[in-house]
Formats: sequence, structure tokens, C-alpha cells
Amino acid sequence: MRLRFALTAVLTFVLGGCIFGGSEPSEAQMKDAMLDAMNHPPGETVSAPVTITFFKKGACDNPTPQGYSCTFTVKVASANIGASMYNNIPTGVFYKDKQSGKWMMRPPF
Repeated sequence: MRLRFALTAVLTFVLGGCIFGGSEPSEAQMKDAMLDAMNHPPGETVSAPVTITFFKKGACDNPTPQGYSCTFTVKVASANIGASMYNNIPTGVFYKDKQSGKWMMRPPF
């Protein structure tokens, strides 16, 4: 009886992790994903790299097919004045890339 319960619990955990992709991103994963999105926008070359001087994770909503919608507070620094617009973005959608396994941020604009 105990073995059956243990096997059921393990199977539920494994299948849940495979189907739902695990849990929401950590603060460090969100920061890395945002930094990657700012410094490597699709189809553009960034001449002045952007750095994150402060990042604090807020709450994340339940996952959707697009990923997790999470709130955060961020402070960025760059010689590119346009990068300061990221200081006014309170939320982002984060998803786990199927090929690389890394957390990514969808473009906010």
C-alpha cells in the first residue's frame, strides 16, 4: 500500500513537471532573461550595452501558453538614453525556451 502511494506521488510529480514545465522563474533567472532581451534584441545590434543596477522580483500570475506574467522593479544603466525606458516597465512575460532550456523574456513593446 505504501509503495503504491509512493509510486503515485512520484509519478504525479514527474508528469506535473513535464507537462507544466516546472515552476515560475526565480529573481536571478528573470534578471538574466531581461538583460539578454535588452542586449540582444531580434534584428538589431546594440552599440551601448545595458546593465541592470537593481532588480527585485514581484509576483507572478498563473502560467498561460505565453508564459508567466511577472511584476518587477528594475533600474537600468546605459550610455544609450533609450535604454532608460526599461525603468518604466513594471511587468514582463517570461517563458522557458524549449531548445536552450533558458528563461527568456518576451519583448515588452
